[in-house]
Amino acid sequence: MSKIAEHEPKVEPYLDDVQHKEEIAVGETEADPHDPLGWTTARKFTILIIIGLWVFVGTFNMIIIGPALQIVPVDLDSSFSSSTYLIGGPLLAYGVASFCWVPLANRRGSRLVFVLTAVAAACMSVWGAKATTFGSLVAARTLASGFFASPETLAPQMIGDVFYIKDRAKGIAWINIVQATGYAAGPLFGSFIVQDTSLGWRWTQWIVAIITFGVAALIFLLVPETQYTRCPGMEIRARSWKDNFRFWAVSGGGKPKVHSFRAAFVVMFPYFLHPIVIMSTIFFSICLMVANYLMTTQSYTFLALYQFNLGHSGLTFVGPLIGTWLAIIVCGILADWRFNRLTRKHHSKPKPESRLPMYVFTGPVGVAGTILFGVCTQNQCHWIVPVIGSFAVLFSFTSAAAILFAYLLDVYEARLDTVMVVFNGFKNIATFGISYAVVPWNAGGLTVPFVVLGVLLFVAHLFMLAIYVKGEAIRHWTAERFVTGRETHHGDTF
Repeated sequence: MSKIAEHEPKVEPYLDDVQHKEEIAVGETEADPHDPLGWTTARKFTILIIIGLWVFVGTFNMIIIGPALQIVPVDLDSSFSSSTYLIGGPLLAYGVASFCWVPLANRRGSRLVFVLTAVAAACMSVWGAKATTFGSLVAARTLASGFFASPETLAPQMIGDVFYIKDRAKGIAWINIVQATGYAAGPLFGSFIVQDTSLGWRWTQWIVAIITFGVAALIFLLVPETQYTRCPGMEIRARSWKDNFRFWAVSGGGKPKVHSFRAAFVVMFPYFLHPIVIMSTIFFSICLMVANYLMTTQSYTFLALYQFNLGHSGLTFVGPLIGTWLAIIVCGILADWRFNRLTRKHHSKPKPESRLPMYVFTGPVGVAGTILFGVCTQNQCHWIVPVIGSFAVLFSFTSAAAILFAYLLDVYEARLDTVMVVFNGFKNIATFGISYAVVPWNAGGLTVPFVVLGVLLFVAHLFMLAIYVKGEAIRHWTAERFVTGRETHHGDTF
């Protein structure tokens, strides 16, 4: 064997013996112990679980106070109509704050951002627990939600940094499932907390604060920096235990992903013009609006229309909770299995659009569940029927998120965090707007609002049909007109 052949880096195929242009040379990941792709499975799963918990607390906090929407205004001398600020304000902050966290993380590192925002969110939750006026409670919850927002955009990018493409759908599914679980588990636990007279609504904030301080400690101790850039010619040194605690801009102390804060901030604006980003944002904004509208409505309709007590009303959220976790089978395990099967069949990496046919199943389930919930709650059918509706909506919502995020990660890879800033900012602004419509729209009955939402959800899925049919052509058009539309890969700098 020639000397050249002896020194050729072995190649780890994407799947079995299938090779494609995005293979990572084993020599590269093994030679640099700081590359997260080469880390042990145990470390990868530890990071995934802890960041998943961090994502969960953000949405858990957002709606845990939902069962107290009728109690807090009385306690703090405010009107019931203004109680939606307790959820609407945090929703807005959850989307807008990403415009700060992603540029900061790309310049200084995601680990630093996670630790600082977790501590700050916990402190804001303590303020909320001790608030003596309605305004201070809204301010505390809104600021806390802004800090809780950091992993919403950075966690999907972390999946791309740490996991090979064959496992990404499962990783993305996990992040989206724990996020959706927060929406369902918040009112479930909040109901029992508020119902307990020895605790009261203030303990919803105390519990969030305690959990968040714990998450901050776990991130500091067990989550090293996961951003990574591959710099040719850079001296590679062994990794020590101290490196796991360093606040590097990228793992190993290499070149930051962006050369300045200004560049980190400016680079996101061209994505506002990408057709795929625009259509994906419209689609998921509607999905989130429907899910949030339903969750907020469900937090009080079983109390008002079915005369449930707080505890029994909280138990109705077990339905959407089951729907959320069932989604991992469809949007995680089944999606990766199908993607890997296509790889073996065609002996090449499938097109990103090959992930989208899963919507043929999950879309109709969400539309039917939305209409079922509104019509059956309005007509006071057996309580299990609207619960089945909310189960279907959360199943569809979680699946929609995981399928779409995996698709966007395939398309944008190293720049997904920047894409997610645009994506999350607009979808949360839209959801913030509709949160103020919950009380007045529902005052005239639930049938019309939920039928309208069901129709909107159907129309939203037509955008994904358009991407499935014309996605490849749209991507080529975008790459010809925007530098930001060109392919990026793990380890790239900008």
